[in-house]
Amino acid sequence: MLKAINATEGKKKFLELLDNCKEHPFLIIRKGKPAAVLMDSELYESIMETIKFYAYPEIAKEVKKWKKR
Repeated sequence: MLKAINATEGKKKFLELLDNCKEHPFLIIRKGKPAAVLMDSELYESIMETIKFYAYPEIAKEVKKWKKR
């Protein structure tokens, strides 16, 4: 679950956030608006792979066919 933290507090606790971002990502709020997300690099890579997968619908169709077997 994404946890929100304001940028000032995030700056003070940056190393702690780095340690904890494996458990859950943090939404960084700046001036009352979402500014960034701090997340584990493995989660980021996984998300990017998923995005690439769905960017090519023909691959998604083939995987769906394969799963039905």
